[in-house]
Amino acid sequence: MNGHQNSRTIIWLLLAIGFAVMFSSTAIKGIYQVYFVQLSEHYGRGRAQFAWSGGLFMLATGLMSPLVGALSDRVGPLRTSAIGAFGAGVALLSVAVWHQSIVFFSLAFGVVGAFGLAAMTFVPMGILVDRLFEERKKGLAYAVVTNGTAIGFIVLSPMWIWLQPQASWITVFGVVGVVLALPIAVTLWLVSRWEPSSAASPRMPTQYASAWSVVQHDAVFYVLAAGFFGCGATMAFIDVHLLPHWQDQGVPRFEMAFAMSVLGVLELLSGIVSGMLAMRFDKHRLLALFYAMRSLSMLLLLAPWLGILPFAILFGASYLGTVVLTSMFCFERYGSQVKGKVFGLLFLVHQLGAFLTVQLGAWSFESSRSYVYTIMALALLTLISAMCSWFGLRGRGTLSTSSDGAIRPAGPNFDTNG
Repeated sequence: MNGHQNSRTIIWLLLAIGFAVMFSSTAIKGIYQVYFVQLSEHYGRGRAQFAWSGGLFMLATGLMSPLVGALSDRVGPLRTSAIGAFGAGVALLSVAVWHQSIVFFSLAFGVVGAFGLAAMTFVPMGILVDRLFEERKKGLAYAVVTNGTAIGFIVLSPMWIWLQPQASWITVFGVVGVVLALPIAVTLWLVSRWEPSSAASPRMPTQYASAWSVVQHDAVFYVLAAGFFGCGATMAFIDVHLLPHWQDQGVPRFEMAFAMSVLGVLELLSGIVSGMLAMRFDKHRLLALFYAMRSLSMLLLLAPWLGILPFAILFGASYLGTVVLTSMFCFERYGSQVKGKVFGLLFLVHQLGAFLTVQLGAWSFESSRSYVYTIMALALLTLISAMCSWFGLRGRGTLSTSSDGAIRPAGPNFDTNG
């Protein structure tokens, strides 16, 4: 009995640690977001020119995601996160110490920092939850872990906004770098010995350890990727261009901080609610609904007379639903040997959308002094994501191995409980 209780205690402790990792990871993007304009001025670049550093960060995060998935499958998700925290910390500290070169900043933050973020967020945390919980509880557990990013929005984003006029970006980057590289990385490495190892999957034989060999002929992967592209594109707009967009409109600092906190609260609720709803309703319809909400929220940015709160509420309500449901489709469909790699591939597509949005937003602003065209494109893109999810994921089951060794769909699966 005591052994069972100790096991449950360790499971919930690891879940709490995963939550804390997601929370702390928001600092990497948050400080870049808040200091974006000051950084571009420091390096003597316009927004379009400096946005390449953010675009590289988004693209590199995507390129690192399959690597992070493979590393998590091999050494474990928490050790992967420890390596990522150390790498991100060193990157932030190094640009604070040597801040004369925009090339060095782009490589350190845009590549090494991107690896750190990828190693501390959705892919390894999804694998951690997959190892800790039975199938029916994974969606809700993953929603709880990923809500660390929501608390990051609620707590850290207003703090960065408040700190902006009080402390230079050099100071903030340096302090955050030290915290990530030392206490967080060391703690994660020490507790990683408690995480369970990956169990062998009866559905996926050893010779199919290559993720691409599994998904290249699987239509569901392409549908999930198309939707996730829109998810990444809109998230990137929030990460890089939202605050400058509001600053250009003259939105007071207090209102921006409050709106970001509201967005974080709704993000937290959306993660939990999506995990609970996925246990009772068709996942493809829920995913389509969240993308439709995302599309409408982007349109609200074109109606400034409504204020910024309606956007924050609707976008926040859709924020984690798309990630949680996409991860559930992925982890239910693919075997344990490749699910981390497949989820990494999906995040690669996610970050390709993010990369293009960072650049599109910057070009739009430089050419028209406005983000209107970018916002309209993102509203259309997420509407397409909703349609892809509604029509392309209906009745899709898991993958099975045929007698000739080929991976084929197991047939329609109408069990909405997953």
